[in-house]
Amino acid sequence: MPLIYDFMPVSLSDYPGVVACTVFLPGCNFRCPYCHNGPLVTQSPRGNVAESALFEYLEKRKNLVDGVCVTGGEPTLWSDLGDFLEKLKKRGLKVKLDTNGSRPENLKKLLHKGLVDYVAVDIKAPPEGYNLFTKQKEHVEGVLKTVELVITSSVDYEFRTTVHERILSLEDIKAVARWLSGAKRYVLQGYRYSEGVIDPEFCGKKPCDKAFLERAKEEISEHFGEVVIRS
Repeated sequence: MPLIYDFMPVSLSDYPGVVACTVFLPGCNFRCPYCHNGPLVTQSPRGNVAESALFEYLEKRKNLVDGVCVTGGEPTLWSDLGDFLEKLKKRGLKVKLDTNGSRPENLKKLLHKGLVDYVAVDIKAPPEGYNLFTKQKEHVEGVLKTVELVITSSVDYEFRTTVHERILSLEDIKAVARWLSGAKRYVLQGYRYSEGVIDPEFCGKKPCDKAFLERAKEEISEHFGEVVIRS
């Protein structure tokens, strides 16, 4: 089973329309300077929570919690992730998976087995801008394959981009929109500082300008079924 770093007992925002428990899995193959889960990424993977404790909590709250958001880190790095998700599904829970998209074959297996109800794929930048987040060409190729996989699948999904003025310009966001054009849902997430940010010197403490997000939404709305701002 994957190591469980921590879990948030109840979230009303991590899984759209679902009262969820959010489970954090450690380890990641990207290094995003604005990542707010720094300890999950920069430290050696370790488990702080026993799996039995999580499932005990879910059993006690089965009349409150309808789903589980599995996030990280990068959950698809865990080869036995499917076994964990299967346990959740057998308990009648909906499963949302957050991923950076770098492991399309792993995601494909999970979708084929019906273990995921909702996928959120983090899109960092236009493909040519991924060198800030990963130095591995195969990671970027994986993201391209994941985008195609998700769009053509029957699973509910969103693509989402964390917007930071030092990383993405309006033209960058428009390039992403052209790449993902035709997708069901695209989310613009405004950067917000937190204590766990990997590179606070790079990103600073100033949140993303809401007016910039609104302008970006207006510029790209024609490409998507829905554009959502989260800030």
